[in-house]
Amino acid sequence: MSSPTVSEMEHDEAVLRQMESLHVAVDLIPSSEAFLKAAISLKDQVAQERALPVGPEEGGFGMPYELLHGRAGFLYAALFINKHLGPGSISAELLDPVVEAVLAGGRAGASDNPDCPLMYRWHGTRFWGAAHGLAGILHVLLHFRLNGSDREDVKKTVRYMVQNRFGHSGNYPSSEGNPRDKLVQWSHGAGGVAIMLCKAAQAFPDEREFRDAAIEAGEVAWKRGLNQKVGLADGIAGNAYAFLSLYQLTKEKVYLERAEAFAGYLYHNAFKLVARDQANIGGENTYSLFQGLAGVACLWFDLVTPDSARFPGFEL
Repeated sequence: MSSPTVSEMEHDEAVLRQMESLHVAVDLIPSSEAFLKAAISLKDQVAQERALPVGPEEGGFGMPYELLHGRAGFLYAALFINKHLGPGSISAELLDPVVEAVLAGGRAGASDNPDCPLMYRWHGTRFWGAAHGLAGILHVLLHFRLNGSDREDVKKTVRYMVQNRFGHSGNYPSSEGNPRDKLVQWSHGAGGVAIMLCKAAQAFPDEREFRDAAIEAGEVAWKRGLNQKVGLADGIAGNAYAFLSLYQLTKEKVYLERAEAFAGYLYHNAFKLVARDQANIGGENTYSLFQGLAGVACLWFDLVTPDSARFPGFEL
């Protein structure tokens, strides 16, 4: 019998994060003590990875490293808990072994590439995007206080991505070595990478190239991000959050105006785009957070207070 997956978007952990949100928002949970005990119990399962084999794709519980189904998602959820229930609710002592496992796995995955310190595989592919690859994992790691070689490896991996983007367009490959310059969305391409680069610019303020690269990725999202999908993961709403991150980083209103422009397009066209998807692939994701109208609603709500806007399940 296989062990349960413990990640941001699946199973027990996802339920815990939603319970925590309800507790913060409407005080539906009288006490957070039981919740924290459950969260720490899940943490203990993941932290045991330190003593387990670490490979480029999986190790310990058959769990990958990426954001939506893996260890990076678990770390994001812990950071989310600490933000809303208070610093140290889940202590650094408990989370550090998981961070170490993610870094060790990235080094193992990059062992055949001397130019890139960290690399990960998901289903055999070395993805670069936010959903399943480097951008999502790095974005989570950038929230931790890394020192020495850990900090340098994260910085050098971000720089590797910037230096190996598509020179003719400024977009980012969906995976290592993939020559197709096609996708501009949060899951794959400049939309999600732009948000990661905004965080990198904050974590490494002396590295001007990260700020410049974030702005360039935002330009790609502006020119090519108005696609035919509505959601956060693959669609217009997700690309709009790249502009909100750039607005918060630069304080330039042009990025807020761009986010509003994408949101306005969704206001007039979202239901048409959803209806087309229903006709083509069925309607099971119509109202989902990452692929449907729930993500669009989050964008509209965040535009009411853009200074505090956060991409759901990604930013903190």
